[in-house]
Amino acid sequence: MNEKLTTISLIFILSVIGYSLLIFFPSLMISNAVPAKDHISLDDLKTNPQNASLVVIGATYIQVPHGAVVITQVNRVIKDSESNINTNLPDDYQPTSPSQLVPYMEGARMKELMKYADIKIIPATNVTVKYLRGGWWGPDDHGNYVFDVDPSKVTPIFSKVINQNTRMELETHGMNVMVPSAVKYHAFLVVACGDLPGKAQAEAYMNTKGINCYAPCDRFTPMLLNKPGPGISLGGEPIRPLSNGNGAIIGAQPVAINLKEKIIVQTTTKKYPDQYCDTPFRYFTDLEKVYGIKMNLDVVDASVGQASKVVNEAQKTGSNVIAVRVMNMQDKMPVEQWLKEDKNHRVILFHSAAYEPGYSLFFEFPEQVTGQDTHLKFIKQTSETELQKIFSQIRNNAENVQYHSAQWGNIQTPNPSETSKGNDSIKKLESII
Repeated sequence: MNEKLTTISLIFILSVIGYSLLIFFPSLMISNAVPAKDHISLDDLKTNPQNASLVVIGATYIQVPHGAVVITQVNRVIKDSESNINTNLPDDYQPTSPSQLVPYMEGARMKELMKYADIKIIPATNVTVKYLRGGWWGPDDHGNYVFDVDPSKVTPIFSKVINQNTRMELETHGMNVMVPSAVKYHAFLVVACGDLPGKAQAEAYMNTKGINCYAPCDRFTPMLLNKPGPGISLGGEPIRPLSNGNGAIIGAQPVAINLKEKIIVQTTTKKYPDQYCDTPFRYFTDLEKVYGIKMNLDVVDASVGQASKVVNEAQKTGSNVIAVRVMNMQDKMPVEQWLKEDKNHRVILFHSAAYEPGYSLFFEFPEQVTGQDTHLKFIKQTSETELQKIFSQIRNNAENVQYHSAQWGNIQTPNPSETSKGNDSIKKLESII
């Protein structure tokens, strides 16, 4: 009996000692315990779209290193014959100073990249386009004509006649005629217009080869939502210098939206020059299809200079999120005032980065405004404080973490024999896009 009591007492004493040690010396706990993190990231909160509470738009970024090779269109970057800008320069002119570039639209964004990252600009020119299947088509890198081209770009201002069904595009315009040069020169980035389905298809194709794309004019960028890389495509997002002065960042300006929030979304049924105002509607309706979710969209018909209609609907309904195009000061003023009224007011800009009134909003309201992201982050509910910490980390990390692009030696290129026929190539592109 005494031995049994002694054993029980000994076990009790050892238990008390062990418990005390764990309290006062927690490092003695099991060695495979996961240490507490100083902070959490979006990856810690991610979930599938159907179970998410929030969607984060604008967290994706492209870090452009110093001296990167950038392929671009001639039109609105090197020269603009329609506006009589730099018409004395040859189409293949490679600028050595930002001051030599066209000062607006894609040219203005290229100026920033040149200033921040000292990029090597190579304009794509002398690109053959052909009339096939009832329309004009630009080539891939194997000579297959699979990217649709606007007929206005085969006129004498942009192209010269080779024969009845062939043109040589000199003052190139659009992603749909960038592919051969981008592949040939191993481009890190391509900057050009993205306002046709064929332009988005060309971006998707270049992305599969590890080439990044940036389209300040981004009407058809919604076609690229959630498409695989390894290259990244972004629509109109802000460009900032790296903190160390050795490169530039495109994107990395996140905004969160609760999936139950009402979003006021601009669209239009008008033709040129207003049709680009349907980009917000294209984006959010494509988003719903791609990710298999239903969002609370309140669609407003508004053309150029009518952004006030979108703002008025937000004020009427109490919505804190608008998706809008800001092209001119008439668009900017109501949007700017609305953003000033409440820090919870957020704006997703579309087809705006090519125009200074819209582009300036990215920098005036960096925590409230973002642009067209193609790789969204769906996350669980978290506090606003924690979310802002994560967003600060994204901005800081984007400026300090080296971007790794695909290695060319690992890129799988299509077999020319598999893409020798135009229709077969289109089917391949449809599987990409």
